[in-house]
Amino acid sequence: MGRESSMQRAISAVSEGRAAGVVSAGNTGALMAMSKLTLRMLPGIDRPAIAAVFPTMRGETVMLDLGANVECDAENLVQFAIMGDVFARTVLGAHNPSCGLLNVGSEEMKGHAEIQQAAAYLRQMTGTLNFQGFVEGDDIATGKADVVVSDGFTGNIALKTTEGTARLIKEF
Repeated sequence: MGRESSMQRAISAVSEGRAAGVVSAGNTGALMAMSKLTLRMLPGIDRPAIAAVFPTMRGETVMLDLGANVECDAENLVQFAIMGDVFARTVLGAHNPSCGLLNVGSEEMKGHAEIQQAAAYLRQMTGTLNFQGFVEGDDIATGKADVVVSDGFTGNIALKTTEGTARLIKEF
């Protein structure tokens, strides 16, 4: 038998119920691949998403995907919204978390076809999700939505921009 890496041991601990999660400063792609193989996906969920909790003017917001899925279709975005809703309820303690899709504008006619279709699906989920519509990048820090959903490409850019801005502010 080969030696199991510390990352694989941590993922196995989650699978066996000995840990609630894994934190890594290492290769995110490797972590996601090993996690998907070991932990499997929930029924109805096609892809995992990277999520993070952002501090906001109103408390905390969970944002996903932050880099696992560079290209997403409307169904992926809807699945991320569902996962984000569950996260906000169970981890952040939100009673009826609001959900927004990160977009180039808040107006309903803006955005590419996939985000438009995802919004249409989410609007139909009244009673299941508290979909608030589109949010813009500057809405993240205001806490306009408890859950901000994005494809991994856009979400990663938002994350890295936020991190860089925080470092800049810290220097002053």
